[in-house]
Amino acid sequence: MALISFSLSRRSNSFLIKLIPLAFFLCLTLQLPIVKGRIQLQTLNIVPPNLAKACNNNNECISWIQTDRSKPDLDSLQKADLKTIGFLALKKIEQEATNVSITVRMKLLNNSDKLSSDTQQALSDCNDHFIPAIELIDDAVDSTVNGAFNDAINYYSIAITDFEVCYPRLKAMRTANSVDVDDYVDNHIAEVANARNALVKFIHIPLDILKVVAASSPH
Repeated sequence: MALISFSLSRRSNSFLIKLIPLAFFLCLTLQLPIVKGRIQLQTLNIVPPNLAKACNNNNECISWIQTDRSKPDLDSLQKADLKTIGFLALKKIEQEATNVSITVRMKLLNNSDKLSSDTQQALSDCNDHFIPAIELIDDAVDSTVNGAFNDAINYYSIAITDFEVCYPRLKAMRTANSVDVDDYVDNHIAEVANARNALVKFIHIPLDILKVVAASSPH
């Protein structure tokens, strides 16, 4: 019995040794990474058809929609229709805008004694535009849920204007043309300006998606 086991063990080892070159060949062919001698399997990043359509096959749009989502959310996104993708895009930008708005309000509440009058005025101006902008995005969300996509587009377009109106006041407090922290009169303005700029970088994406959704919906 021991002899049989030993024989089988040798055959198994011999078989596994023969498989090693094949495994490395497959790694090279399929471009699978090898880390510390082990094959690291990767799931294929297949873009859902409706997401590709909603984003007009734009990689920036596709990446933005998928970023910072849980595994269940990404799984749901695989089966999402255009209306759902429009909803998700609005909710994502709404959360990002809310985060910037909270940053502004916390500075006004917690640092009022440390802020110059110019800084207070600039932050207050932004706050006055951010709050209604977020409310408009919420209106756009409701319109999307109800299938009123053109109304959603109108609400969201006005919201974008509110976000843009905030910028000239911040820009006036630059000491140079770049957007680094050191180029603003103080760190409070710099933090808000950079957060606002990061938001605006992707703010067009939900609008572009809503236009695709509206064009694809039955009239």
